[in-house]
Amino acid sequence: MLKYLLLTALLALYGCSSDPLVVETSDTDETATSDGLASLDMADDAADWTTEDGVLTATAPASLTLLPTHGALTVAFSFRTDADTRATLMLGGEHALTLPALDLDTMAVKRTTVDVTPGVWQNLEIAYLPADGTDPPLLVAAYLNNNLVYYQQPLSVTGGAAEGPLTLDLEAGSLSLTNVRTLDRAGRSSTLASNGDVELNLPLIRYAYYDIEGSPKDVIDFDGRTPAKEGYISRFDIDAIREARTAYAINFTSDLDIPKAGEYTFRLRSSAISRLYLDDELVVDMGAGHEGIERRETVSLGEGSHRLRLTYYQTGSWNWLKLQAGPAGQEELPSLNDIPEDRAVAVLNSGDPEPVEMDDRPYLLRSFLNFPPSRIYDYTDKRTHVISVGESDGPHYSYDLRNGSLLQVWRGPFADVSQMWVERGEPQVMQALGPVVAFDGRPQWSDATDRWPQENEGFRHLRYELDDAGRPTFYFGTEEGGELSDRVVPTAGGLQRTLTNRTEGETLYTTVVAASAIRETGPGTFELVDPGLNVHVDELATGGLRLLRGQGVQRLVAELPPGEHLTYSFDW
Repeated sequence: MLKYLLLTALLALYGCSSDPLVVETSDTDETATSDGLASLDMADDAADWTTEDGVLTATAPASLTLLPTHGALTVAFSFRTDADTRATLMLGGEHALTLPALDLDTMAVKRTTVDVTPGVWQNLEIAYLPADGTDPPLLVAAYLNNNLVYYQQPLSVTGGAAEGPLTLDLEAGSLSLTNVRTLDRAGRSSTLASNGDVELNLPLIRYAYYDIEGSPKDVIDFDGRTPAKEGYISRFDIDAIREARTAYAINFTSDLDIPKAGEYTFRLRSSAISRLYLDDELVVDMGAGHEGIERRETVSLGEGSHRLRLTYYQTGSWNWLKLQAGPAGQEELPSLNDIPEDRAVAVLNSGDPEPVEMDDRPYLLRSFLNFPPSRIYDYTDKRTHVISVGESDGPHYSYDLRNGSLLQVWRGPFADVSQMWVERGEPQVMQALGPVVAFDGRPQWSDATDRWPQENEGFRHLRYELDDAGRPTFYFGTEEGGELSDRVVPTAGGLQRTLTNRTEGETLYTTVVAASAIRETGPGTFELVDPGLNVHVDELATGGLRLLRGQGVQRLVAELPPGEHLTYSFDW
């Protein structure tokens, strides 16, 4: 009897330790930032498509009407193709964008390479404006996996209808869709958080730029003036528009969406003559003769769309315009589409790139990095302890030495260092020369799974060591004096990573991947949506895997007891 009990206990122990790839699932309070887009449920209207776990799938021929009609629009969705897929997304029923190549039915030059891997989820976002009077239809921006493909691209004028359907026609192969979201604006709008917090944002701004002659004391009436140029922009970026240091004016107009009725405070700061109007009513007046460089006013606004107009007339001094806005009583008013001085804002690349010259050995480049990679005029942060490792034929990766996280991966050419090595070398930022797949950048290690740290103060980088091929292994210290290591090497399909807990008595948890959705497709094998990755756990001893499900974000973590390691591979 005793022998039988011992055998049963050993079998139970062996069963637990021999199957670490069984995934435990638990809920957490981690929350993804809202993008302000509304989910679109098309399951009832997708006769040619099958639906499973929120994924629509079809084999050609098939069609799908995402919206029966639309005007100004932002649409985002994730899609997955096979090797033979060919599909057409029709904007306004007239303007064709092909999938997966993202070719347009008009003369256009892509701003980045489009190389879609079959079987891997891709994330597409498009902002579109229909024709308006003499203005042609405009593809305001198109992003694939947050990499800019088109920007301010005029489309061919066909029927000239202001509105039409948004349709998807599958002509060859198979196609899967998930997480389809839309907004009746060309760009990101204001958001209302689940706790009631309001964040104001203008989705797109129309500007008219005027050369002013005769040095008038003030400029108020723009209707009688002919603009020198007109266009769209996403922020009040004076320097991107102006063509002179002085004697010019800009008239900005946009729609401000108020997601919650209430009192709102607007703070205008300007070195020039400036005025803010809401629904054609003057709200903040910094006209000729005003004193100081700022003024604020509080107004009552109902829920819904309000017409915003901001005028700027520069007669001298420096070019400077700031507009902050938020609910009345809020301690700090955030920027309302200005260029804040305390945050990095992504802008279009200017000038020629300065590529790093590669050879047969990996290139290790220390730099700053704007992360996460952002849409034009979106906020980003500057990571200051970054090393990027480039291979002659790729793939390449950027790595945060402060928190041990893998930041981004890409193929193609390695790095543009023009902002590091040309002239004064500011702002010391490296830019990938190929389209990147970006990770969440949160700290790599934690001592618990009921929370994932924003920072891990006891965690510090110690050193890195190079192998015979010149590839680094990174070493980190823990608060208790232990040591951890991290090694990333290229594979035929992507990268392989080995994380090792070298401490003597600390059981720790490490992130495998984080995404908006993680689906297990086999033992130790997962597919990710946003970012699109396929992941396989190659080696894991006794610790096991856990899937932490938050709101809009999921995190796959591994438990690593002392002396154990995790090895996993991923491709994209």
